[in-house]
Parts: sequence; C-alpha cells; structure tokens
Amino acid sequence: MKILNLIVILLLVIGCQTVKKATDISPLDKAIAQHFDANVDTVTNTSGTFILILQTQEPTMQVPVNALKFGIYDIKKEAIVYTEQKYNARASWYNDEYISIKSRPGVKSTDDAINSAMEHCYINVKTLVKLTKLPN
Repeated sequence: MKILNLIVILLLVIGCQTVKKATDISPLDKAIAQHFDANVDTVTNTSGTFILILQTQEPTMQVPVNALKFGIYDIKKEAIVYTEQKYNARASWYNDEYISIKSRPGVKSTDDAINSAMEHCYINVKTLVKLTKLPN
C-alpha cells in the first residue's frame, strides 16, 4: 500500500510540473533563427554584454572556400545588431569591446593598405565601427 501511495504521489508531482512550450524560446534563439541557419557557435565577451555568433559553411562545389557568417548579439537590447559574411575568414573576440576579423582576400589589390584592410579588421561592438587598426 505504501508503494502504491508513493507511485501515485510521484505521478502527481511529475504530471503537475510545467512543460516548456515551443513558444518559450529565448530571445537569443529567436534572433539566431531569424538570421542564421542551424549549427551556430556562440561566444560571449568577458563582461557578458555581447555574444559573437559564428556559422561556418564548409567548401562545396558551388563555393569552393569556407564561408563565415557572423553576427553580434546585444544582450541588453536582446537583438542582433550586426551581421556580415566573409569567405576564407575567422572571427573571434580580440578583447571585451572588439571583434577581430581575419580573412584572405580573393583578389589582391596593388595597394597594400587596401589588402591590409581586407585581410584584418576590428569591429567595435558598442559603436559597430569597423577599423583597420585599434586606437591606442
């Protein structure tokens, strides 16, 4: 009898627990679903105020280089505030305020300054300004 009572109580407890609905998706997941396909990586900055979203597509016959799509998610605004796609590129946190983007341009310019800007830049996550060199 005690076992039966225990089973009934256990079933009541399990049955009364709230079930997470499909509409209970986090703002981050909603934003990712709107801007990206599946299989993304997310990296939060050290202060926990912005999230770098990374999606890499492996080379295919149509696009023989890897394609990187990345975005910046502002946790306070609960929105993706910047997205960009580059080929043969990598993106990572440089520090708490800047993202470093390194890429290999498909066609090089005769101007070394243009090549440098195409190969490595920084994005300020607060102002969304793209820089070729960091301020001192």
